[in-house]
Amino acid sequence: MRAAQMDPPSAAAPKSRLKRLFERQVLRVSPAERLALPLPAPPPPPGPEKEKDESLEPSSLCLDGMVRSFLEDGGGGGAGERGAAARCCNCFHAGDTSDDDDDGPAAADAAAADIADTITGLVHCASVRERNLLADVSTQVERHRVMGARRRDLLRLLAASLRASGHDAAVCVSRWDKSPSHPAGEHAYVDVLLPAASDRGERERVLVDVDFRSAFEVARPTKAYRAVLQRLPSVFVGRDDRLRLLVAAAADAARASLRKRGLHLPPWRKPEYMRAKWLSPYDREAPPPPPTPPAQPEATATTGELAGDGEGGDGPAA
Repeated sequence: MRAAQMDPPSAAAPKSRLKRLFERQVLRVSPAERLALPLPAPPPPPGPEKEKDESLEPSSLCLDGMVRSFLEDGGGGGAGERGAAARCCNCFHAGDTSDDDDDGPAAADAAAADIADTITGLVHCASVRERNLLADVSTQVERHRVMGARRRDLLRLLAASLRASGHDAAVCVSRWDKSPSHPAGEHAYVDVLLPAASDRGERERVLVDVDFRSAFEVARPTKAYRAVLQRLPSVFVGRDDRLRLLVAAAADAARASLRKRGLHLPPWRKPEYMRAKWLSPYDREAPPPPPTPPAQPEATATTGELAGDGEGGDGPAA
């Protein structure tokens, strides 16, 4: 009698990628070769029916790391296995473990954008008189820098040029004492006393700094702080109240940049030190006296001397 043919076995249910990889790495390989195996080739892309189910699974590289950690830990489950898998698996976080400044947290980027917008609003001159003074200052600074003037000489030349244009300008030197948070120091800048806007008003004091942006440079600036530095003016012209707000915003951005780089905030970049540069008690240098006119040459002989000579020649008769 002919043996009854057995029905073919039904097709096995498709295995998940994790199960296939585990069988290939653990069940079919000898223990001596498990740790020496190269990384397996990635499996072919899943079909349309499996794409949805396997979209939440880790990559093959990540699963291989999990298997290796399982073997190294002796196959034991529990917290050790979960910790090893968590250390080697980062695919659920898009593989982002870099602390580069270009991929910072969204909250830090939003804060930096807010500071940049605040600085942009504070940079613009508050009045037409400040805008006109800024145009004059920029022209004179560029002219004297081309001639090779240094900072202190540049300030004196700028003050003299502004006085020649009719402004009451002078070099100011602010000084502050040492405190528990920052050292002592001094800073030179130019101030201009503008005429009062009304009969009962007071003269308006405007501060002028020719190297304002360079005062906020820090080591290893982040991308966000470099954008803030570009918003700061190279030459500042404005009142002390606007400068106070601008210094506070820039100092906060500098602190955030140094903290993100893991650097210590130096005392000369603290907000109180930066404010002291322009808002401390100051001495206003008096302008030099105008040059005296050249002296007139003396006459060779005076009228009296000529008359005396004539009288002396007419003596009494004998």
